[in-house]
Amino acid sequence: MHPATAQMSTPSDRALLERALIAVEQVLAHANSANAPVVAGTPANEAIGMCLTAAAALVDVAQALMRQPAEEAAEPLTQEWQAIIGHTKSASRTAHQAVLVLSSQRNLVTAQGGVLVGH
Repeated sequence: MHPATAQMSTPSDRALLERALIAVEQVLAHANSANAPVVAGTPANEAIGMCLTAAAALVDVAQALMRQPAEEAAEPLTQEWQAIIGHTKSASRTAHQAVLVLSSQRNLVTAQGGVLVGH
């Protein structure tokens, strides 16, 4: 194992990643609720969902990369690796979709549907 990976693979680090994933999922649920700080159906709201979905997927990938493989056989390891790669690609595509949504807007106010959001 690479020394940097070994340093990031402690139970404490894995627990932090788990809490990060839970936090991202909670924010994603809140962003889709009636109490969301950004108007539903706006480009900003759409991009928030995409960014949070990508973030959750990447935290999940990081968790997978920190786990010790349960199998030593080549085929299960290859399948798991391909799943990790696929999950990472999916997160990348989702983040890129958010870029496209945001690029179609002039600024934050227009992305929020012309509504200024309080802090």
